[in-house]
Formats: sequence, structure tokens, C-alpha cells
Amino acid sequence: MPEGITGRELDKETHEELRGLSKETAERVGRHLVSAHLLEDTDPETALAHARFAARLGGRVGIVREVYGIFAYHAGDYRTASRELRTAMRITGRTDVLPMIADCERGLGRPERALDIAASEEAAALGVESAIELMMVVAGAYADTGDVQTALRTLEIPALRHKIDGRWQVRLWVAYADLLERADREDEALRWMTLAADADTEGLTDAAERLGRPAPAPAEAPVMEGDEQISVLDAFDPYAQDDQDGADDAEKGDDPVDAGAGADAYEAGDVDGVENAAEAADDTEGDDADDTEGDDAEAGDVTVTAESADAADDPGAPESETREESA
Repeated sequence: MPEGITGRELDKETHEELRGLSKETAERVGRHLVSAHLLEDTDPETALAHARFAARLGGRVGIVREVYGIFAYHAGDYRTASRELRTAMRITGRTDVLPMIADCERGLGRPERALDIAASEEAAALGVESAIELMMVVAGAYADTGDVQTALRTLEIPALRHKIDGRWQVRLWVAYADLLERADREDEALRWMTLAADADTEGLTDAAERLGRPAPAPAEAPVMEGDEQISVLDAFDPYAQDDQDGADDAEKGDDPVDAGAGADAYEAGDVDGVENAAEAADDTEGDDADDTEGDDAEAGDVTVTAESADAADDPGAPESETREESA
């Protein structure tokens, strides 16, 4: 794990969701989440391992399952990503992960299921940007079935030629260019790809590289001569109240109770039960009876020991698990 990581580098909203865990477990989960984000570009395999372990510790927290699902999605593990993102959506009620879930179905060779997701009630409630992302997935699903013309019509929406929230949707342009190329309309494809490369100053796509250009460098904010450089310290401490409560208990003479280890073991067991149930639901089309049997058979099957949890804090150390028979 990178040095100096405390877990408190996470944003306030994530900290709030982690409050459902014990303090010790929340801190450990936070450290692994921060490590995953820091290593995402330089060491994606280790980053995925950090996200996976965070999900084992804090499996009942929606944002933790969501982060693991996103990392699995980027790694091309679409089955795991679909399971984790579906679980996160059930826990949090947030539907902005729906485009990734639909794209996972495409990755698993099931474009028809992606189209079903796009026609669902949850999809109708998406915001503008998420809806555009889902349209790109839908277009890709039609292309997967060989219907490139319908795929092109799917992306010929007002957003293709207008700004959304002050930004051009360059990923939409690249997706449209790819479909034009598949339809043997190379000149139009080149024109849209060039537009994307010119507008993509944030490096959101590989349009520039595909045209043989250097990747765009992020623009630096101008610094006027004489400007002061100010460092801002985030004073938000999500555990300050917990620390104060502990101090109050100590003054009263109460013996502190360490619930961290027990919570870790319970949460780890709960994760595997939920994962297996979700995976059974994902693999079986409409068979509720099989899903229920999978839940009963697998729930609580795995317990992560304190030794394995501590070992995972070192990215070079292998994870170890102890399997115990359910009571």
C-alpha cells in the first residue's frame, strides 16, 4: 500500500457511506479505496486487488461495491463488474451505473440483454449524460447484432451536434465515427474523429492517438505574477465524533469494546453470500427458485481472518482466506 495513505483522503460523501461500518473497518476500507485510485493508471492489477479487498471488508456499503465493479469493468471482467454494479445499485438506488451494466452484457456476448436494460423503467429516469452513455451502449448492441444502420440512427440525436452542460460529448463523436467506419463511410468517419480529437482537451478518448497526433496535454491555469500560493487543508474529520465518544466512555470508566475484528469477519462472510446470490441471478434467466437455492447454499461460506486482512494491507502480500463450514 502506498505510504502515507490514511483513508481520509476520500470525499465527504464516501466517508458518510462508510459510517455504516465500525471505525477500524471503515479506515481500512478507505485506505484500500484510496490506494486503488492512486494505482489505477500505473498498476491496474494491484489497484483491482485493493478494490476487491475493500469490497470483502465493506461488502454492505454501496459505494464500495460500486468502486470494485467499476475497476472490474475497466479490467474487462464483465461478469464480476455486472454482479458488483447490480448489487451497488440495489443498495444505493443510484442508477447512473446502468450504462456500465448494459455494456457488461455486451461484453458477455448478450447484446439483447443490453437492449432490455435500455428499455427498463430505471433507464427512463437517467440524467442527460448517463442517458447519452446508455445510447452509445445501445448503438453498440445493435452493431453487435449486425444492424449497423439502426446503430447509426440511435446516435443521431440532438446531443450529437449540440453542447450538453457546456461541453461537447466527444465520446459520442468517437462512437459515431466508429459506426460510420463500420458502414464503409470512411470520409465521414474521419471528419467526426477529427472533431473529437480537436475538442478533446481532457484526454477522454484516444481520438488524437488514432489520428497519429500526440495526446492532448491538460491546460494549466495561468498564474499571475505576485499571486499567492495557498494550501487548503480539509478540516473535515469523519471520525472526530467517534473519537470524542470514546474519550467520554473512558472518563466514565467504561471498558472499550473492539468490534472491528468481528465486524470484518461478518462483513466478509456477507459479501460472499451476496456475491454468489447475485451471480446466480445473473447466470439464470428468470429462475427465482435457483437464485434462492444459491443464496441458502453459499451465504456465509467464507470468513476472512484477521491475519489475511492485515496481510492485504501490503500489496505485495498474497491474500489468504480460511474456509469454515457454516453453522
